[in-house]
Amino acid sequence: MNKETLFECFYAKAEKAIRKIGKQHMEDIYAISFWKDNLEDDPRCPLITISYNTLTQVEAKKNSASSLMEAKWNFAFWLQNEISTIGGNDKNLRLYFKENKLFYTQQEYAKAEKNGDEQKLDKQDEQMQSAFMDTIILVVQALHKRGVIKEQIGREVPVIIHELEYYDLPVDWTVRSNPKPLVDEFLKYYYNGGL
Repeated sequence: MNKETLFECFYAKAEKAIRKIGKQHMEDIYAISFWKDNLEDDPRCPLITISYNTLTQVEAKKNSASSLMEAKWNFAFWLQNEISTIGGNDKNLRLYFKENKLFYTQQEYAKAEKNGDEQKLDKQDEQMQSAFMDTIILVVQALHKRGVIKEQIGREVPVIIHELEYYDLPVDWTVRSNPKPLVDEFLKYYYNGGL
């Protein structure tokens, strides 16, 4: 399983997810969410959950938030309407990790822990996470370049790649994934401390 094949598998899932978005929300959608997590907190199983948010949701949540911008950009106020996932227990991802000598078993982890060698596996965890996110960034870039988002939603909208909290690393993923003007308002929210 090479990186190009993994990319194509992930891209196909992402495109299918975008095309599943119901027509009734098209004019209302202003951002797509790629929420990054790990399945069952296992760093060998990085996961993206795809959803979107609408201006109607922002309007419904604005009185619960400290500002309109918080209601719009803080994921806690979003719909969190899972459309699809990428990664997790994906057999192609696991094969990619194994072929690149990054994957380890629970037995190998227990042995490393017993011998005080967890640092090596921690480094492998970081490499798996980085390889996964590099592929996700390429997927989002391709969704924009191939016009999938514009075709489905009727205009370009940003894909916010994030964890539960925003901090510099996921903000960088978002910046690298989207054409710059699309993320200007999100970045203004982030750099102004959520105001």
